[in-house]
Amino acid sequence: MILHIGLDDTDSKNGMCTTYIGAIIFYELLKMGAVPIDFPRLIRLNPNWIWKTRGNAAIAMSFKIEDWLFDKVKKKTIEIVEKMAEKENEDTHPGIVFYKGEKIPNELKDFSKRVIKYIVTLEEAEEIAKKIGAEIYKIKLGRGIIGALAAIGEELKEDYTYELIAYRKPENWGTKRRIDKESVIEMDKETYPYTFDNIDYSTNDIRITPHTPCPVFYGIRSNTIEAAFKAKNILKINEEIERILLFKTNQATDAHINKVEINDVKPFLSVSLKGKIISNPFIIQGGHVFFWIGNENNKIRCAAYEPTKKFRDVVLSLRKGDVVEVYGGIKPRENEPLTINLEKIKVIEISQEEKINPICPKCNKRMKSAGKNKGFVCKKCGFKSINLKPLIMPIKRYIKPGFYEVPPRARRHLSKPLSRMLFRKEIDLNEVGELIKI
Repeated sequence: MILHIGLDDTDSKNGMCTTYIGAIIFYELLKMGAVPIDFPRLIRLNPNWIWKTRGNAAIAMSFKIEDWLFDKVKKKTIEIVEKMAEKENEDTHPGIVFYKGEKIPNELKDFSKRVIKYIVTLEEAEEIAKKIGAEIYKIKLGRGIIGALAAIGEELKEDYTYELIAYRKPENWGTKRRIDKESVIEMDKETYPYTFDNIDYSTNDIRITPHTPCPVFYGIRSNTIEAAFKAKNILKINEEIERILLFKTNQATDAHINKVEINDVKPFLSVSLKGKIISNPFIIQGGHVFFWIGNENNKIRCAAYEPTKKFRDVVLSLRKGDVVEVYGGIKPRENEPLTINLEKIKVIEISQEEKINPICPKCNKRMKSAGKNKGFVCKKCGFKSINLKPLIMPIKRYIKPGFYEVPPRARRHLSKPLSRMLFRKEIDLNEVGELIKI
């Protein structure tokens, strides 16, 4: 038989890692005689949902096994999750799914897409499991069955990447990861763009090693299997690695993005939409940059938050009247308007002129708008006119049309970097913008 196993919600902010538990299960089932029919899959889910886990990753693996082995495989899988999951954490609610079948049902494929893009309830997950005949195992609330089912349903038949993950020995968890930085730089130079997001050169930070006390030592993100292992062999590691495992994944694919119009924007979605900027970008205390796109009747706020660093220079170089396509997630904040947290932006048209208010003919001061269709008024001398028109002035721009993206340190797992868009020939170099420094 073909057996598909999914698991999710086993980690917490304090530690552990669902991929590590998945790796333990994978190797244990190999010992028992299970034969993998593909690489284990690491599926990132909707990054905006309030119940998302630390990395919001679910794991699936598919094996060919003899019928008599099923009960033993099921027992071993449950035993490992029960033992290793962060059950003591109040927000951790592990779930495991077992599905037997040569083919993944279309209902499950559709369910998976919805979990990655939208919001799905536990009740919906239980309903789909019952409908397709999948066995579920819930620990505590068992919320993890949502991601577990979604991971099984996402077969990665279209765009996908790989991540080669190395795991630490338990005695080293929580200690500083000992890796030679120069070897990471060498690895990046030797394997880019077949591997990507290894280093953030804007801050000189290594991006393949996490900063949490989890079991992961490093994760190499790659477009090909060969490049992942080539990169691994270049790295110089100064501690013993417990095990490695290569995952097939939806990371860096924009699988979470919904192409929408402004009036379709809803909380907890990730979207791409085209619009005209209706207010010049502005910066607030804390370093966050905002602007609005749309029109007076239908608009949405966009944000480049402080962690995006130099990407904010791009946003601040935009002006009212520019046409852009924005990509990003919407996570509601109390007492704030819905805001797109920018992941990347495509500048489509830039305005080469701007309208400014006329000069008062009486006192030579800049006038103010008297209101819509009411002309202008001078705040100094009180002169009013409905006949004066705004002045059209040419302006010099320091930004060019093209794609711009946040740095690796601020990139979400699912967001597709421009390097991959170039690698897949979805865009060419002429479509990558260049910010000219003032």
